[in-house]
Amino acid sequence: MTNPTNTNKTRHYEGNPQKNSPALGATLAYLGINGLLALLHGSQGCSSFIRLQLSRHYKEPIPLNSTALLEDSVIFGGWEHLKKGIEVAADKYKPQIIGVMSTGLTETYGDDMVSALSSLRSERPDLKELPIVLASTPDYMGSMQEGYQRTVEALLTTLAGPSSKTLEPSGSKFNSTFNDHSVPSIALLPGCHLTPGDVDELKEIVMEFGFSPITIPDLSISLDGHAELEAAPVVQGGTLLEDFQRLPKCKACLSFGLSMETSGEILKRTHEIPHYNFPSITGLAATDEFVLTLARLSGKPIPEKLLRQRSRLLDTLADYHDQLGSLKTAIALEMDLLYSLASCLVEVGAEISVALAASRAGIHKLSLPIPIEVGDLETLEERGGRSRLIIANSNGRQAAGVLKLPHLRAGLPVFDWVGYPQKCWIGYSGTQQFLFDTLNSLS
Repeated sequence: MTNPTNTNKTRHYEGNPQKNSPALGATLAYLGINGLLALLHGSQGCSSFIRLQLSRHYKEPIPLNSTALLEDSVIFGGWEHLKKGIEVAADKYKPQIIGVMSTGLTETYGDDMVSALSSLRSERPDLKELPIVLASTPDYMGSMQEGYQRTVEALLTTLAGPSSKTLEPSGSKFNSTFNDHSVPSIALLPGCHLTPGDVDELKEIVMEFGFSPITIPDLSISLDGHAELEAAPVVQGGTLLEDFQRLPKCKACLSFGLSMETSGEILKRTHEIPHYNFPSITGLAATDEFVLTLARLSGKPIPEKLLRQRSRLLDTLADYHDQLGSLKTAIALEMDLLYSLASCLVEVGAEISVALAASRAGIHKLSLPIPIEVGDLETLEERGGRSRLIIANSNGRQAAGVLKLPHLRAGLPVFDWVGYPQKCWIGYSGTQQFLFDTLNSLS
């Protein structure tokens, strides 16, 4: 058994890694775009592992295709495989959009996806009008968060803005009721740390101020747990293709999570849309900043519903400050989620004893009372013994079992608790529920 007090142990390997692949993050971003066919440029095993992780977490079929590279195609290059994969996907499934993501195999060899697409379109002029998004997501460039970030940037760069032809409405049965063209629109860019339940809450708050949200990507429609009669090769639900064309007319862009700041800056730079980034919207102060920003943008008073939620959160803080204060917690999560939950706990007086991020993204821009480090779940096991609570994904259960500590599930994957994708961690009500869950985990 690992000694929980051993904090000086040096390892030269990564044991029980907590991070997911960037291609998984890319898949997650693509799953929020209606009518999109996701195509992984890599081996069949890579796509199978991603489907396994996401289907265990969301309890939903995951539409993900692959160019199915074998040993010879990896050695000699998968350029033709990519062209063939796009061609077959377009002809067989008739998607509205094709989203391609690379893997470590193809990036290491140096496959040029842009040139392959250009070559294909010269050979198949009928595919020139089909939107095809290319995202570079090799396994060695970070974790899930970076892959998701790069893919959202590719979606905005490729699809946002006026089109050369008028896009007809998709007619999807999953069309959002929020897209009312008669009211001002506001762009929302949620990070990969937000659940479908979080995204739903985001949109509800924005609508309280009279805005029509355009959410990219919108997992609250595609991975919200709705019943599908049969699995489909393309995404059912999510952001509509025509919504991308409406982005230049948005009154503002709000991005959530430091990783999404660059995506918001793309819209600001390209379409001169005011951009506001919120590293966290979990906690009293963070939610206050978000709500006050919406009040300023709309020129409307804060709705009574939100004031009532804030009042309940304040009452919770008064009722349980003695239990939350000085609570020692060890956290191992992707950076944006780590910062959101840890900063909320610090705000209520808790002590973060260990803060382990999955990658270095944003590690020097976000600060907590203790240094944020990059570490795996074995590091969590080695250093979490002085804590009273562990917050990590389901794979953190081994460390929690060894240390005999309660374990609050958060992040991805969560496969041994029911209903995680519908949980809300943000806003006044989500913050209150997070604090309840924290205290109930201890008991």
